[in-house]
Amino acid sequence: MEKSSTENDPLGIDSQIDLLEYVGALFQKKYKIGAIALLGAVAVLGMTLLMDNIYTASAVVAINSNEKPGGVSPKDFRTTDAIGLLEHDLIIDSTPANERERMLARMRSVRFSNIFMEENNLVPYIYHKHWDAEKKAWKENFKPEKYEAIDIFQKTIRSIEFDEKTGLLLIHFKTRSADLSAKLANIFVNRFNDYTRELTLSEIAQRRKYLEEQLLIIKNVELQKSIYRLLEAQLAAETLLYAKKDFPLEEIQPAVPPMFKSSPKRLTISALSFIGFAFLGVTYTIGSILARKIFTNLRKYQPAPPTQAEISEKTDSEFQSSQLPDNWVNEANNEKNTQ
Repeated sequence: MEKSSTENDPLGIDSQIDLLEYVGALFQKKYKIGAIALLGAVAVLGMTLLMDNIYTASAVVAINSNEKPGGVSPKDFRTTDAIGLLEHDLIIDSTPANERERMLARMRSVRFSNIFMEENNLVPYIYHKHWDAEKKAWKENFKPEKYEAIDIFQKTIRSIEFDEKTGLLLIHFKTRSADLSAKLANIFVNRFNDYTRELTLSEIAQRRKYLEEQLLIIKNVELQKSIYRLLEAQLAAETLLYAKKDFPLEEIQPAVPPMFKSSPKRLTISALSFIGFAFLGVTYTIGSILARKIFTNLRKYQPAPPTQAEISEKTDSEFQSSQLPDNWVNEANNEKNTQ
């Protein structure tokens, strides 16, 4: 037996849905919804006006791998003699397989970020609201947190992007000044080259010191010859490092001051805010109509009386459950006699 429409929809909502009713309600409140959306968009625009303009400058660089830095292996040695395995392993000979990843990790490291920030005095820039530019001192005894400043620098000011298609590296700087963004991007490239060169030269200097110490201890003439060859190779590698100005980064396109700000995009944010508030207005209008229908029908709702078949079925089940077995007296007496 099929249920009636009242049984399927006891609140009577489905039967009362009329698209024209909702369209009419939206049409009546169109000015109100538009005004609310406009006011919301203006409020969001006002909030964005309180935000600083950010300018992004980018430098495009290529990575020069240290594939042939020179050495003392038979194919790379600068003299006519071939040397042993020990001499070959002591000199930087080839690029590691993860050289690019190691270089990027060094570029993003806390150590280099801290050096770059200190040399360019970026901590007062980061906490400019707490810095007195005239007195060149912190306001109200403010003490900047070192690692917090480095984290802000790495996340909001400097970003590094590697293009897998071209193999080029994009170094972005975002600041409140177009000139400062371009200046920092170009300084960053040159400073990282110097930083890498300093690390490599320091490693070479330590090796040279060790070889010179061993030269004074070892008396064997053949071993002394090998040490001299190693020192010669170390000098060649050091000379190449001083001669390479674009190592490991070669500047393809220097950063230039941007003409337009990169953020905040106030018009885009305002337009999206207007659409969002308008959508909320439409949702509220339709939702209010549905809620009103639900509450109205809840007040009017009365459960339908049971049918004759349901009454008979319920009476039979109650009667069967109330009956006891006919031999219940005999079973009780038998149980008593047994005890």
